Amino acid sequence: MFSANRLPLIALFDRQPSVVRGSLWAIVAAGFFTGMPISVRYLSATMTSFEIVFFRSLLGMLIMAPFLAFRGWGGLRTTAPWLHVQRSTINFFGMVLWFYALGVMPIADATAIHFTMPLFIVLLAVIFLGENIGPRRLIAIGAGFLGVLVILRPGAVEFGLPGLGVLASAALYGGSVIYVKVITRTEPVSSITFYTHSMMLILAAIPTAIYWHTPSWDDAPALALLAGCGTIAPYCFTRALNTMDAGMVAPFDFLRLPFTALAGLLIFAETTSLWTWAGAAVIFGATTYITRREAALERRNSARDDLTER
Repeated sequence: MFSANRLPLIALFDRQPSVVRGSLWAIVAAGFFTGMPISVRYLSATMTSFEIVFFRSLLGMLIMAPFLAFRGWGGLRTTAPWLHVQRSTINFFGMVLWFYALGVMPIADATAIHFTMPLFIVLLAVIFLGENIGPRRLIAIGAGFLGVLVILRPGAVEFGLPGLGVLASAALYGGSVIYVKVITRTEPVSSITFYTHSMMLILAAIPTAIYWHTPSWDDAPALALLAGCGTIAPYCFTRALNTMDAGMVAPFDFLRLPFTALAGLLIFAETTSLWTWAGAAVIFGATTYITRREAALERRNSARDDLTER
């Protein structure tokens, strides 16, 4: 085992205030999240989105296997198998649509539109969890979707399936988060992650077999990037959320857009229009407000529960 004395950088990091540590975790998460659309865009030249999801799930399970073997397979016992099936199916179609869009439209545009996911989470929580929504959050949601229209500019540019695919993906991912809120009441995160990977692997198997393209060694770096970033980025993001308030993490998540835009320019020679930045700014403002509002309401409810228990 390594000690803090032998790893001075880790010791220095641990001594920093929580806001500094949380900010660094969030920045690193944004950087690794950027690797996923880059790898998907590269692989889309020869693979369908189904096959990319298949390899994403397969490699994710291989990465998880040593951890599960160390912790014990008994942790995979579940009392909610049907909820796992529903959540994994929703997540599967959301990922397929997301990967499809990344393969055919500018990755910065797709990333900006995908920031609408928190808006869908709030709407779906109202519909399925019975949560209340005030007029200010409702206005913020409307403003966020106006930002999408600024990016897509229907009538000015062709409004096609890729843009709708990103919106549908954001909505499905939002639904997946709602399921997570319910499932985590009784199931550990490791169990949820394992069943998501395994069930998406099964769902992707048939279309992958039909449209199979044998990966070449040239695809290996992109597949490794997809698997690595898809595993490390959520871990770093979770550490950021565990270190500081969710309302403070949200602005750092927006770094994915300039990171992705820069990668798109350097690797794929894609330029990002001012309309994309303008629309993304509107979406960013709306989602940041909602995230901060949700965090404030959660703190208020927790404080009320503490007083009630006393």
